[in-house]
Amino acid sequence: MSGDHIQQYGAGSIGKAEHTGSGDIVAGGKNVRGPEPDTRAIDELLREIQKLRPHLDESDRAEVDASVEELNEGPSEERFNKLLRGIAGIATVIGETGAPVILAIRALLGTS
Repeated sequence: MSGDHIQQYGAGSIGKAEHTGSGDIVAGGKNVRGPEPDTRAIDELLREIQKLRPHLDESDRAEVDASVEELNEGPSEERFNKLLRGIAGIATVIGETGAPVILAIRALLGTS
């Protein structure tokens, strides 16, 4: 709300925390990310993607590679989930060969 007056004192004060509904929390004017994904689950996903790559055409391979690169940059939770869904879509079209990738993504999204 405009016109808010907030006074805080002491170590650890972050100011006003706001949630805009898009998965982000703004605290003290800084974006605060949610919990980091399980690194073992991400490593498993990356291993399965490497096995999938030979089965992809050049266009899909480039899209998956770009998504993996962005995943490694630590995107917001919303963007992270969107990247995973894009990879899952490609893996789904590939069929049975893509199933391990889909399972790894479902584990990361908490839908398994």
